[in-house]
Amino acid sequence: MLPALPPAEAVAAFRNRGKRLEPSFAWQDLWHEDHATAFTVAKSTGFDILKDLHQSLADALANGTLEKDWRRQITPILQAKGWWGRQAMEDPLTGETKMVQLGSARRLHVIFDTNLRTAHAAGRWAQIERSAELAPFLRYSAVLDSRTRPEHREWNGTVLRWDHPWWDTHFPPNGWFCRCTVTQMGESDLARLGLTESDGPPADPAPPRAYINPRTGEVSEVPAGIDPGFAYNPGRTGSPPAPTTPPASPSPSPAPLAAPLAETIPGRAARAAAAKWVDAPPALAAAAGKDATAMLPALEADFATWVERIATGQAHAMGDKRVVGTLSEPVLEHLAAEQIVPESGAITLLDRDLTHFIRRLKKDLGKAPDLADLEGIPSSIANPQVVIWDADQRNLLYVTAAAGDEDRTLKLVVAVNHAIKQRQADGKRAIVQTNAVIHASRMDAQILSQDRRRYILIEGSLE
Repeated sequence: MLPALPPAEAVAAFRNRGKRLEPSFAWQDLWHEDHATAFTVAKSTGFDILKDLHQSLADALANGTLEKDWRRQITPILQAKGWWGRQAMEDPLTGETKMVQLGSARRLHVIFDTNLRTAHAAGRWAQIERSAELAPFLRYSAVLDSRTRPEHREWNGTVLRWDHPWWDTHFPPNGWFCRCTVTQMGESDLARLGLTESDGPPADPAPPRAYINPRTGEVSEVPAGIDPGFAYNPGRTGSPPAPTTPPASPSPSPAPLAAPLAETIPGRAARAAAAKWVDAPPALAAAAGKDATAMLPALEADFATWVERIATGQAHAMGDKRVVGTLSEPVLEHLAAEQIVPESGAITLLDRDLTHFIRRLKKDLGKAPDLADLEGIPSSIANPQVVIWDADQRNLLYVTAAAGDEDRTLKLVVAVNHAIKQRQADGKRAIVQTNAVIHASRMDAQILSQDRRRYILIEGSLE
């Protein structure tokens, strides 16, 4: 059972999701951090119901409204808008018409329980982060009755530091109608209760299972005992700090960053397809990138949304990495001549590097790229004016026209086999190598043509 009145952090987290109302056909259309930063309801495409549902749930959360009372209030609104019962609906992804369940007592139960539990989790995490210095431990608590999942029963009593990677995937709720919670504790709390920090996370009874998202084709590993779609921390990916004082003056809400569904689904599918280039042999990735012209607009639109989200301070998955293109066949040939064998054919951009590029916008005018330059990185990689090998730094330079400036060019520096730390499926960090965009700036292209020893032309022309 949920607490009658939630903390202010939970209300703030849920209201923040209302800034992005995304219609969807299936709950898998949004995934993990997307659910933490946006609000959707499956089968809402074509119906003007998301604002009604979000507002009613936000009010219920803030006021401690019981589920039965919320259902009684929202049901006639949904029925009046035609979102009720079984109806034929076209799947915008496949074009197929299917008989689907819209509003019902059962669906409202799922909507209420899932949204309020994740809101409580996001708010709880905000409290945990704020108090972590004094109380750095979290204890997993399961409801030990006949309805408890066996794995959750095994996790009960686990004590780990709040920043242990296990909480990235196992912070409750860990499935539909999961009632598990965590208790934050300090050293004195552990001593008083005779508890100690666990040696590590409980051993999983089975290895993670591969889950293929039927909407995007993206493959993810789901730990045993966790339902697909729940292996993330709602607070770490999507919870904003709760306001401690009201703003001095009201300000308009930022425009939703979400694209219409017709654009969102192809964007996600393009992102999932591009992600497969990371593990493909470099030659195959190069061929796939060359043949991916048709999906470039969708990939770039999805990438631009990610850039805008970070630029405007919206929550996102920390440590995120996006594929922005591939090494071309001529580039691979030149690297072979330099006796360099790339671990991957994909070119990627890390969120921390993107954040650095964005910070330069404000203090390095003239040399720093603007937001349009950054949002267009996939096109700059796919269709550069030139690709150059920097013999001194041993990096690749992708040069293209700067957005809105005919006199200057955009230079993207790509480090081949760049070592980064990345969290693996088991929660541990490991060093992996990627071809990373590590620098972006505007420059005069004549500089590149003045030092032919250092700057070796691979593709294109500087004329």
